[in-house]
Amino acid sequence: MIAIIGGIKGIEREYKNLMDEHNLRCRIYNKTCPAFQKKIKNCEACILFTNTVSHKLSLSCTKICKKNNIKLIRVHSSSLNKLRESLCEICKGCS
Repeated sequence: MIAIIGGIKGIEREYKNLMDEHNLRCRIYNKTCPAFQKKIKNCEACILFTNTVSHKLSLSCTKICKKNNIKLIRVHSSSLNKLRESLCEICKGCS
């Protein structure tokens, strides 16, 4: 499972559709939620959209990823193209 941290709330459906195209499951976290650490510590990778996420959530995500050896990809833009590039980086060779 891939955790998407941040992003644009209005295009969450497109994020999920893109993940379905790559046969990946995802969870989208736009804001801090209870037990956030427990929810993402078993993910394969995290994609962090740095322009739409709070500093506190960004630090928390970075700390969890380091501690649990989770691949963390930081992307400034929340666009679908940047998400697609990040997915290809995770999958290594998907179209």
